[in-house]
Parts: sequence; C-alpha cells; structure tokens
Amino acid sequence: MESSKFRISRLLLYFLFVTLFLFISGNTGRYLIETHGFSRQIAMLLQGVIFTGLTTMVLFLLKQKNPSIFKNIGLSGIKSYPKLIIGLVLPFALVVLGILTAYFIGGIENVTINLSVNVLIAIFINSVIALLFEAFPEEVFIRGLIFEELNKKYHFIVSLLLQPLIFICVPIAVTALTSLFLNGSFEFTLDYFILLYTFGIALQLYRKYTGSLWMSMAFHIIYLEVTRFISMGGIYVPDIALMEFDESFEGFMSLYLSFLFIVVISVMVLIILLLIDKRTNNGK
Repeated sequence: MESSKFRISRLLLYFLFVTLFLFISGNTGRYLIETHGFSRQIAMLLQGVIFTGLTTMVLFLLKQKNPSIFKNIGLSGIKSYPKLIIGLVLPFALVVLGILTAYFIGGIENVTINLSVNVLIAIFINSVIALLFEAFPEEVFIRGLIFEELNKKYHFIVSLLLQPLIFICVPIAVTALTSLFLNGSFEFTLDYFILLYTFGIALQLYRKYTGSLWMSMAFHIIYLEVTRFISMGGIYVPDIALMEFDESFEGFMSLYLSFLFIVVISVMVLIILLLIDKRTNNGK
C-alpha cells in the first residue's frame, strides 16, 4: 500500500498542518484577549477547541484513506494494561520523589500544600485547556503521524532522535510567522531547546513503552500541571499554587523537579524498561 511507504511530502504536510493550526488558534486567542477583552482562560479554551477541532478533522480525513491510522499511531487499542499502569504511575512517583529529595537536600524549605477548592478547580480547568491546546493536537501530529512517517524509513532510535527536532521546529516556525505577520517578538534560548528536545524524547518513549498515544498525552499534561502549579510556585497563575515554598535559588524546582525528575529520569527509567522488554522477548 502507498500509505506504508515513506513520503517526504506527507511528512512536510503534517508539519505544515500542525504549524498553521497552532499559529491560527494561538493568535485567535491573542486577538480575542487584546481586542475584545476576553478573559485569558476563555480565550485559551477557544484556542484549544480550534486546535483540537482542526486536528480531529485531519485525522478523520486520513482515516478515510487509511482505516488503520488510529491503530497505527496508538489512538486505539491497549496492548498491555500492566505497562499502561506503570506508565501512569511513573510520573506521579517521580513527582513525589522529586519533592521529597528537594526538601531533604535543602533545595526547598518552608513548604506548604494548598488543597483549596480554588486551586483544584484551577488545575482541572488548566488540564482541560492543556489537553485541547497542547497535549492532544501536538501528540497526534508529532508523536503520532510524524513519528510514524519517520519510522517507515528509519530505525526506531533514529526516528526517536529526529522527532524532537521537528517538535522544536514547530514553535520556531509559529514564532517566526507571528513575528513576520503580527509584529510578535522572536525569542529562542538554548535551555528551551534542551528542554523541548528531552521532553520530546520522553513523550515518545512513554508511547513506545505503553503502546498508547493517550499515555503520551497524559504525561504531557502531568508535566505541564506540575510545572505550572508546583515548580513555578504560583507564577503561572498568580497566587494559585498547589505547593508553596522558598527555593535555594530562583528556578530551582523548575530545573530539579520538572526537568531532572519528571523528564530526564523518565527517559532513563523508560529506556531501562524497554531494554528489559527487548531482552525478555529475545529470550522467548
């Protein structure tokens, strides 16, 4: 079948879709906030509806040509419930371990936990927005469609290393378009590059180990919510944080908890689990 062969045109088309969809949805929200006075949450929710809506439309158009597309990218079917459970437990375990070790090594002190209704509602609303505007469309295009296209031509490891580069090119392209057409600023730092590249690898490994793209989406949301409501200590949403603390230096928890524990250690653990799986399968 033609769809089983690698095509650079198809890869570029997926990249074009995700870039344009993010550009359109993101700047629609920006326009509504700046011109019509929409609240940030409402505008971001509408951004998410647009981005996910356009992504879903593309998915169903592709399904007409390739009925197995959902299965191919991990949107349907669960290969192993035990692996899925491990995938779900792992990031939460790393969050707890990261917080505890940060406290014991003196990285944070004067820790307080805020489980008020306002905080829990804020996390829930932000999680819904994160799913619609970030996790679902980005995972479908990058860890789903684009990775599968790469994997038709390259070995898994090569595809794994190439995929995050394409992931990074999306915000760069969107920022460039915004700067060119809407007078936006163009900023891209080395630490942001390193974060996105490592994050992209972690997301793909979660899908590889569990066999489900939904696990990639779940990890994507967990990372965002932990970063926004724990690591950033109420900076993302003013005065609303699940945990408040004093850091040994500014940004310590973003570096230690969000990057080192949730992302880097996830990559290390998943690689070990995948190697164990490979050895077990080879031994049968």
